[in-house]
Amino acid sequence: MKEFAIYTGLRLALFLVSFGILWVALHSWLTIWPLLLLALVITSILSLFVLRTARERLAATLEARATRMTDRMEASRSAEDKD
Repeated sequence: MKEFAIYTGLRLALFLVSFGILWVALHSWLTIWPLLLLALVITSILSLFVLRTARERLAATLEARATRMTDRMEASRSAEDKD
């Protein structure tokens, strides 16, 4: 699940960058909790566009894994039916 670790790391990095920019720009007007929530919202929106390729690779990996598991279950079922 290397793709999962990469995607999660990129999301975390994007959040930290967003929070850092907001902290520098708005820390005198807002406390930490609103800044964290604002960074979370911004990161959620940005990740839809910025992390598209990483998310697609993760989805392809998960789909391949699910297909392999389904094939193994189907092979096991058909072997069970033959007995």
